[in-house]
Amino acid sequence: MKSDRIGLVIVFASLAAIAAIAYMVFQYQYEHRLQDIRSNGVSLVRSVSGVPYSQLAPGGAQQGIGQVLKHSTRNNDFAFVSIINKDGQPINEIVSDGLLVPSPAVPTQPSAWLGEAQYELGPGNLRIIEFRAPLFENGELQGFVRLGYKHPDFGLSTGQLPFIAAVALPVFLLVPLFYLLLRLEVRPVREANQQINQLMENESFRRVEVSASGELGDFIQRFNHFMELAGSRIQGLEQDQQQLITSTKLLSYRKTRVETVLETLPEAVLILDEAGSPTFANQKLAAMFGVTTEVIVSQPPQQWCENPDILQLLAKYQTERKNHNFTDTIRFNLETIANQAIVTKTYPLFAPNSPAAAIGTLIIFRDESQEALARQARTDFVAHLSHELKSPLNVLAMYSETMLSAAGNSEEFRIEAANVISDEVSRLSTLINGLLNLTQIENGSLTPDKNLVKLRDVASAAFEEARHSAIGKHFNFHFDAPKEMNPVLVDKDLIRIAITNLLSNAVKYNKAGGEVRLTIEETDDAIQLRVADSGIGISEKEAARVFDKFYRSVDDRVQAISGHGLGLALTKQIIELHHGSLSINHDYENGAEFIINLWKETTAVKQAI
Repeated sequence: MKSDRIGLVIVFASLAAIAAIAYMVFQYQYEHRLQDIRSNGVSLVRSVSGVPYSQLAPGGAQQGIGQVLKHSTRNNDFAFVSIINKDGQPINEIVSDGLLVPSPAVPTQPSAWLGEAQYELGPGNLRIIEFRAPLFENGELQGFVRLGYKHPDFGLSTGQLPFIAAVALPVFLLVPLFYLLLRLEVRPVREANQQINQLMENESFRRVEVSASGELGDFIQRFNHFMELAGSRIQGLEQDQQQLITSTKLLSYRKTRVETVLETLPEAVLILDEAGSPTFANQKLAAMFGVTTEVIVSQPPQQWCENPDILQLLAKYQTERKNHNFTDTIRFNLETIANQAIVTKTYPLFAPNSPAAAIGTLIIFRDESQEALARQARTDFVAHLSHELKSPLNVLAMYSETMLSAAGNSEEFRIEAANVISDEVSRLSTLINGLLNLTQIENGSLTPDKNLVKLRDVASAAFEEARHSAIGKHFNFHFDAPKEMNPVLVDKDLIRIAITNLLSNAVKYNKAGGEVRLTIEETDDAIQLRVADSGIGISEKEAARVFDKFYRSVDDRVQAISGHGLGLALTKQIIELHHGSLSINHDYENGAEFIINLWKETTAVKQAI
C-alpha cells in the first residue's frame, strides 16, 4: 500500500509538473502576444499619423490605408481602425465582423494625443486595446487615428494541443523510470524497516542484514554498531538490575528480620533517624499510646502523644543537630502514661562501616508498672508478715514473762498460759507452713504427689474437723456428696489443705447460728466442690483482690477477727497446681460461696487445645 501511494504521488507530481509547464508556456505566449500587439499598434499609429489628414479623409489619396492595416494584422487580433476629426466624429472606419467601434474620448491636452486605452464591449465583456495618434494638416490638428486590437486571452487553444502533448509525453515516459529507480533505492530502506520492526516486536538487539551502498550503507553500519552498544549496555543494566533486586531482597529480608526481632521484644521500641524523625515503632509502642504504628511513623509526635515529658525527649533529638553518642535514661512518674511507670533508655545507632558516626537513635520504653507493684507488694508483704509474726510473739513474750514472775505460780494462770501459748504456736506454725507452701508453689519447687483419691473421704474428714472446731457456736453444718464417686488423681494432702482453708473461713467469718454447707457434684466435665456460708459475705469490689496474699477486707467485722490473709491465696495456688479453678459465686446473696472445679482429663485436654 505504501508503494501504491508513492506511485500515485509520483503521477500527481508529474501532472502538476505538466500543468506548471503548460502554465508557464501559456503565460509566455500571453505576454508575447500582448507585447506584439502593443509594438505593432504603436508603430502603425505613428506611421499613419505621419500621413496628412486630407489624404485619409473620404475621397483622399490614402483612404484605403485602413484596409492595409486590417490585412497587416492577424485576423484574430484586429478589431477596428477609425479616422475621426478633432470633434470626435468618425470620418472613415473599418471594423472586424461582429464588433462595434467604441465611442471615442477626444483628448484635450496635447500630452494625451498619443496614447493607449482599453474598452470592454458587448455582453461578453470583450476587451479591446486601442492605440491613438493625432493627425495634422499644415501643422494644425485635424483629427485622430484609432487602431484597436482584441485583448489576447489566457488559455489553451486548439493549435497548442500538439505542443502540450509533446511536453507531456516525455514527462509521462520519465515517470515509470523514476518510479523504478525510486523503488530500487527504497528497497534497502524497506528491508531495514521490516527488520527493525521485527527487532522491536521480539525486543532483541541483533544486527540488521541489509545490502546497501552509499550513505544508506553507512547508516546501516552505524545503526548496527549502535545496536551492539545498546545490547551490551542493556545486558550490563540487566545484570546491575539483578544485583539490585538481590540486594533489595537481602535488605528487605534483613529489615524484616530486624523488625521481627524488635516486635518480639517485651519492651516498646521507637527508632529515630538522624533528623530525629520516627522511622520504626513496634506494636507494643502503638498499643501504649493507643494508635497504629503508621500514625507514629507518618505523623508528628504532637498528633499521637500528649505527654509533655516524652514530647520534650523527642524534640531534643529533632532540634539538636549534634550526634548523640551517649545512653540516656529517663524515668517518668507512675501517672505519666495511663497510670503506668515508664522508663526510657536511648541508645545511639552506628553504621557498620563507620562506627564513629551515629545514624539514628534507639529509644526503648519499658513499662515498670509490674515491678513497681511488685516492689509495693514486697513492702506490703514484709509489713504484713512482720505484723503477723509480731502479734503471736508478743503474746508468747508476755505470757513467758508473766510465768517467770510471782503471778506465774498460780495453777490456773499456768493452764491459761499453756493454752494461749499452744494456740499462738499453732498460729505461727500455720502461717509459716502457708508461706512455705506458697513460696514452693510460686517457685515451681513443689511437685504434687498425685494419686487416685476418693475425694468424698478427704472432704468428709475436713468437714468433720471444721465442725469440731465450731463446737459451741451453734452452726448448722450440711455435707452433701454422692456415696459412689470416681476416684480423682490429686495430691491428697494439698487438696485437704485447700478444702480445710475454705471451711475454716466459712466458720471464722460466719454469724452466730449460721450455716456451713459443703456440696460435691460430679458432672461430665469436672468434680465440683461448693463451700458456702451465711456469714459476712464478700463485696463485688473486694472479690477481685480476695485471692491476693495478705489481703483482708477493710470491713470492721473482718478486721475484728484474727487472720493473716494467706488462706485463700494458698487455696487458689493449690487448685491451679492441679489445673483446676477456684472462683466466687457472685449470685450467692446470703454470705459467700466458693466453687472448686477439678477438671477431668478429657476436659483439661479440650481446654488446652
